[in-house]
Amino acid sequence: MYTINDVAQFFSVSPYTLRFYAKKELFPNILRNKQNARLFSDKDLEYVEMVLALRHTGMSLPSIKNYIDLCALGDQSISERLNIIKNELNNAEEKVRDSIKQRDILQKKLSYYEKAIDNGETNVTWSTQHHFH
Repeated sequence: MYTINDVAQFFSVSPYTLRFYAKKELFPNILRNKQNARLFSDKDLEYVEMVLALRHTGMSLPSIKNYIDLCALGDQSISERLNIIKNELNNAEEKVRDSIKQRDILQKKLSYYEKAIDNGETNVTWSTQHHFH
């Protein structure tokens, strides 16, 4: 069993975020110890991982709650869960493509500035160096 601080450290999120999600009932069946602190099992960690992944794709908390509720239904909801995951995977892949595009723009800009400095140009402004292709 893991404490909320263990889980927060493991997933690089704040304990506050985990408590917030727990209060939204996104982690079903979390136990509490005698001091009323949340204890996470290995199965709970799977829920945390999925909730964080879905949140990262931009899924709303009510939609994540719907997904978690579908998980609790078992096999009868597997087709619906499959469609949700397919959709969120598409969202994640689109974000990756967008991030790569933005990275490429920044790499070009970095290369321009490095060349400008190598050529002794020290007064480069946006308007004199920005070119759209």
